[in-house]
Amino acid sequence: MKLRRSLALLAPALGLVLSACRPAPQPAPAEAPAPAAAPASTAKAVEPAPAVACPHPAFDTFLKHFGNEITLQEKATADPLLDSYVDAGAEPEPRTVERPVALADVEWPVMPDPAGLAGQGRQMQVTAVADGQMQVQIRTPDSSDQQTYTFAQKPCWTLVKREDESI
Repeated sequence: MKLRRSLALLAPALGLVLSACRPAPQPAPAEAPAPAAAPASTAKAVEPAPAVACPHPAFDTFLKHFGNEITLQEKATADPLLDSYVDAGAEPEPRTVERPVALADVEWPVMPDPAGLAGQGRQMQVTAVADGQMQVQIRTPDSSDQQTYTFAQKPCWTLVKREDESI
């Protein structure tokens, strides 16, 4: 009973305290403008290209296989292949002719097998080019018989140019 009387006496004071704790009414916020609709896009989301696993990432290993395997030559030759040769019959002097050759028109093998060159009396020299390309020169000493093959990483090694400097 005493507890009830104590609570009855405290209720008005407690109500006063609790009313002081209430936050003051806030004015209604002004309506924010609706966000502008994003422009419709017809472009698809860009997905990263899948990593390409090159069968022979080291050039020296690639070259051994390239010269020996026509199926690899067919897969690792640019389409079109930039081809050049010396037109010995051009007037007034021989001139170099350069033309793109569609892959379907390339004669295979596009390059001789480096393993068989010594038996044919031919030599091979491999040179790194400043732009990351590799050039393979195959020649017969003391003659005009000379071809240069240029390879680039696209992303795997690919034959991009063949030059026949023979007259």
